[in-house]
Amino acid sequence: MDKRKITQFKEKLMNLKKEYEDLIASLDQGLLDPMGVTTAELSMYDNHPGDIASEVFERGKDIGFKVYAQEQIAKVEDALEKMAQGKYGFCDKCGLEIPEERLETIPFTTMCVACRSEDGGENNRTRRPEEEGVIMPPFGGITKNSLRTSEEGEQNAFDGEDAWQAVARYGTSQTPNEIGALSYNSMYIDYDEDIGIVEDYEQIPVYKDYDGQFYQDFEGLDDEEEPIEIINKEEKSGTTEK
Repeated sequence: MDKRKITQFKEKLMNLKKEYEDLIASLDQGLLDPMGVTTAELSMYDNHPGDIASEVFERGKDIGFKVYAQEQIAKVEDALEKMAQGKYGFCDKCGLEIPEERLETIPFTTMCVACRSEDGGENNRTRRPEEEGVIMPPFGGITKNSLRTSEEGEQNAFDGEDAWQAVARYGTSQTPNEIGALSYNSMYIDYDEDIGIVEDYEQIPVYKDYDGQFYQDFEGLDDEEEPIEIINKEEKSGTTEK
C-alpha cells in the first residue's frame, strides 16, 4: 500500500476516533448525574419501578452506547499502532493483504473477510443471553437435547430441578392430558421421589428404643398372620382351663 493511501486511512481513523470521543463526552453529561437529578424525584424508594421504566431504559441505552464507543476507540488505536509498525492492511490470521474496498468500509479491521468468518462471524453468533453460559444446563442437567442417565448420577444439592418441583406441585397451566400424566399430582419431574432423602439407606424406617439404640422399624410392614393351628391350639387350651 502506497503512502498516499496510508495517509488517507490514517486521516479517516483519526476522524473516527474523534467522533467516538465526542459521543462519550456527550453521554457523560447525562450519565454523571444521579438518577434522582435526571428525573427530578426526591426519592426512588416510594415509586414503583414501572414509574421510571423509561428513564431506566434510556440510561441503560446510554451506557451501552458508551461501552460501544470505547470498544471502537480501542480498535482504532490498535489500527493506528499497526500503521506505525508498518503492518496496517494485512490480515492478522493469514497474513494476506486486506482488500482496499474492505478497509474503506471498516478502516480499523485487522482481518480479511474469510478469516473473520472463520474466527467468529455473523453465522456463529448466538441469540441466547450470556448468563446461560454459567447457569446451563438448567434443572439439574435435564434439557431438550440432553437427558440425564443413571450412569451420570445426579446432584444431591438443591438445584433448578428441585426449585421447579417446589412450585410445580401447586399446579401449572397445563393439564394431565397435555403431557400424558395420570393426575394433577404427577405433572412435574420426579413427582414420586421422596423429599428430604438423599441416600437409599435413609428410607429405612427406624425408631429409638429405651436403651438409646436405633432399630429398624417393621411396624406396618409385616402383614403375615399367625398360623391357624396355633390359634386353634390356644382356643382349645382356653376351653380346657375353663
